[in-house]
Order: sequence, then structure tokens, then C-alpha cells
Amino acid sequence: MLKNFISGVITVLFLIIINIILNDLTDTHFIDVMLFVGIVISLIIMFFSSSGGFTTKYTDLAMGNPANDKSDKNFKFSPNVPFIVSVTYALAGLLAILFIYVDYFF
Repeated sequence: MLKNFISGVITVLFLIIINIILNDLTDTHFIDVMLFVGIVISLIIMFFSSSGGFTTKYTDLAMGNPANDKSDKNFKFSPNVPFIVSVTYALAGLLAILFIYVDYFF
């Protein structure tokens, strides 16, 4: 339980730091980049936490072992705490963007 909490806090801090760095580089507001950062980090976490996808099959073939090319290997991903936190961060960014720019969109 404590490990999950610490992992979530570290993920939020990492997302905020990345967001601040992008804000400084692009001279934008915090909320403008929040959705983008949440989606990109979620995809990166999903890519490195999954098994049986394209990368696994490519690595098996690149290692020269065609016996590992089994068609029964399916893509498996079980969401972990950093993934859930980053998706929640992206959704919070989407809601904040919609709330702040409601006059622009509608």
C-alpha cells in the first residue's frame, strides 16, 4: 500500500517537472501542455510495461531464434500505479482545458 502511494507521488512529481520544463521551453501555460504530457507519459509507460507486442516479437526475431516466433503470444498489459496516475493526469488536463477554454470551443 505504501509502495503504491510512493510510486504515485513520484509519478505526479515527475509529470509536473516535465510539464514545467515544457512550459519554460515553449512559453505556454501549465494547463496547455498538461494533456499532452499525460498522454505521452502514459503511452511510454504502457510501451515499457507491456509484453507480447510488436517489440517482443521483433526482439525474438532479431536474436535469430525463429522458434520464439509463436503466434500464441498475445499483447498483455496490466495497468500499474504510474500508468493510472498518468492517465488521470491527462484526464485532469483535458477537463481543465475544456473548463478554461469553454468560450473558445463553444
